[in-house]
Amino acid sequence: MRRRSLRLRLLVTFGLGSLALSSLFASLTFFGVQRVLTTNQQETDLRQSYVDAALVRSTLYTGPLQLANELNSIEHATTSNVLVQTHDQWLSKSNGAATSDVSLATIKTVSDGHATEQTVNVNGQVIFVVGVPIPAVETEFFEVFQLSDLEHTLRILLIVLGAGALATSLVGLSGGLWVARRAVRPLQRVSTAAVQIANGELTTRLVVDQADLEVQQLTESFNAMVTQLVERLERDARFASDVSHELRSPMTTLATTAAVLGQHREELSPAGQESLDLLVADLSIFQALVEDLLEMSQNDAGTTRREFETVAAVELVRQSVRSGAQRHGFIAPPVVVDDDTQSLHVDVDRRRFERVITNLIDNAHRYAGGAIAVRVATDRQNLIINVDDTGPGVAPEEREQVFQRFFRGRAAHDRGIARGTGLGLALVREHIESLGGSISVDESPEGGARFQILLPLHHEVGA
Repeated sequence: MRRRSLRLRLLVTFGLGSLALSSLFASLTFFGVQRVLTTNQQETDLRQSYVDAALVRSTLYTGPLQLANELNSIEHATTSNVLVQTHDQWLSKSNGAATSDVSLATIKTVSDGHATEQTVNVNGQVIFVVGVPIPAVETEFFEVFQLSDLEHTLRILLIVLGAGALATSLVGLSGGLWVARRAVRPLQRVSTAAVQIANGELTTRLVVDQADLEVQQLTESFNAMVTQLVERLERDARFASDVSHELRSPMTTLATTAAVLGQHREELSPAGQESLDLLVADLSIFQALVEDLLEMSQNDAGTTRREFETVAAVELVRQSVRSGAQRHGFIAPPVVVDDDTQSLHVDVDRRRFERVITNLIDNAHRYAGGAIAVRVATDRQNLIINVDDTGPGVAPEEREQVFQRFFRGRAAHDRGIARGTGLGLALVREHIESLGGSISVDESPEGGARFQILLPLHHEVGA
């Protein structure tokens, strides 16, 4: 499962957080303002209705015939519609008034002598209806106020608040981007430095320049950890190198003594001859172990010289196979070359490459009865070298572990089979990676193991 980046999560958190808060604030503001404006408008209209009802009552007392003109005057002054009803008959109404705006329930309430008010929606228009009984002249007065201006004001307010919420969200998103960059940048630096250190650049350190307290503490702790790690690696490498150097002299003495005893092998008893054979075999393993440890300690300390040269790939492989076979005294396996690899070149340290091929064919000789072929091919970008055998192969769960130091797998429990040190394949991977390539193990088409090397090809500049 692919994990989401911390920067994205911070950005989404700030963006959604600012959107939620700004939307909540805008909603509360809108509904609060709507309630206040509507209440104030209705209170004003209600007071105006009582004033207009009193004016209608006076007109009915003094000049009933002037009622229509008076209602139109009220309509123009208050932008409302006025209706007057007596004994279930509409006595008069202003020019813009419509009796359908007043519900039967409102009419009945006012007829019963109770003033009432009602907000209704008629054909998409919100209106405020006020009914006032005028018992002195047995009349009901109704005034209808249009709230369209208030609705228009509220719509504008809603648009403004929505735009404000959107702008606030964008500001929050920008702030989140800034915070995410500032928070993630130190982690990216630590990650980059860790990758460089893992790739062998042990001098890499984080730079502290006007950082926050927490970042400065992280930087200083990381640098201190790397320094201690490098010191320990150097100490271990020096120890292994010193031990290997110290063992060389007694190993040489033991090897010379074993050689002298071998010249007089026939003079020994059968038990002595068997003991001599075991001694020689173990001395061979011990010598290989000392050589491997010395080379590994030099690699870890970075003191091994690398002399890269551009060489013909096919000829290099053939020479390395012959050299490895001669060194261990067995027949060299055949080298099978694809036609399109004859003119290819690679940039390598010849000594390291020969050691890689030697270790691989020696490994096949020890554990699989010998390599049956060394095949050379290309994928246009890399030189592909396959060392195949017909042995028991390498179990899938051990195909990565075999390149670890001192790992010998299932064969480690069988001294009749496992006569190695457990360092050969570890050295192979270290050498191949130092040449810019990679190595893996899989199943061979012949049923055994296939160790596959990928080395980048040499390309002429401008080619």
